[in-house]
Amino acid sequence: MSDDQDFLELSGIHSANISAKTELSSGNFSLLKGLSPLSLRILNDASRLLYVSKGVEIMHEGDNPHDLYFIKKGKVAIARSTAGQQKVAAVLKEGDLFGEFGLLRKKPRVASVFTTEESILIRVKSESVHQVLQADAEFKARLERLLSLRLLSSFFFSHPVFSALPDVIRSALSNELQVEYIQANERIFSQGNKPNGVCLIISGEVEVSHVNKKGQDILVEVRRNSDVLGEIATKDGTALAYSATTASHLDMLKIDSASMKRLHDAYPDVYKRLETYISKRASQTASRLKDINK
Repeated sequence: MSDDQDFLELSGIHSANISAKTELSSGNFSLLKGLSPLSLRILNDASRLLYVSKGVEIMHEGDNPHDLYFIKKGKVAIARSTAGQQKVAAVLKEGDLFGEFGLLRKKPRVASVFTTEESILIRVKSESVHQVLQADAEFKARLERLLSLRLLSSFFFSHPVFSALPDVIRSALSNELQVEYIQANERIFSQGNKPNGVCLIISGEVEVSHVNKKGQDILVEVRRNSDVLGEIATKDGTALAYSATTASHLDMLKIDSASMKRLHDAYPDVYKRLETYISKRASQTASRLKDINK
C-alpha cells in the first residue's frame, strides 16, 4: 500500500476510480432522468468513488467551489454558521447530491457538509458536469431548480425573519417562491422607479447609491447576504429613494406586491415579522440619506 493510500485511510476517506458505468444512472439518482447514454458516460468517466467514515467534513463554509457529489450510500448534514454557532439546516441521504451551489455559481460555499454516518459518495469533476449542462438544457433546469429550493431553505433557516418559523412553513415558502439570479454589474432598480415590493439578498453584494440634492451620485453602502432592497421610497410613496446595482453575481428573493399580499393572507405572522424588519431597515436608510442631503 502506498503512502498516499495510508494517508487517505487515516483521514477517513478512501477513494477508488469507478470501473462500472452504471454507478451514476437515473435509476439511482432521479436528477439524472432523461440524460442521454453519452452524457451518463461523460459523468461516469469523470467520477471517483469515495468511502467516507462518519464525521468527515467534505466541504467547509467559505471554501472555494469544486466538484459535484452524489450520495450512493449513507447520509450527510448541511450546516450553516448562525449567530456564531454551526447549525444543521438539512440532512441528505442516498440518492441526493450536493455541491450544486459552487458548481453553478462559482462562488465560495455558503454551507459546510459532513457525513453523519459511514457513506459512499460519487465525486464528479466539475468540468465534465458543465459539459453535460451545456448539452442538456433540461438537466440544467432541474439542477437550477434544486439549487433554488436549497438556497431558499437555507436562507429561511438562517434569516432573522424566518428562522423561528416551523419547518413546515419554511418548506412551503421554499416551494412557493423563486430565487432570481442576476449577473454582476446589473442595475436591479433605479432611484425614481415605482416601488413594487422588496428584494432580499440571499447571496452576493449590491451597491446602494443615491443622487443627492447637489446632483452627486453617492455610494451609500454595500449590502450583503440577508439584507433587504427597495425598503424606502419618497414621502408620497411613488418613487424609490435609491438605486441598487449588483457588485457581484447575485441570488435574491424578490417579493413583489402580489407576493406580499399572498404572504399577508396565507402567513400573517411571517408578514408581520417581515414588515417589522423592513420598517427597521427603512429607518436606518432614511437616516443615511438625510445625512447625504444636508
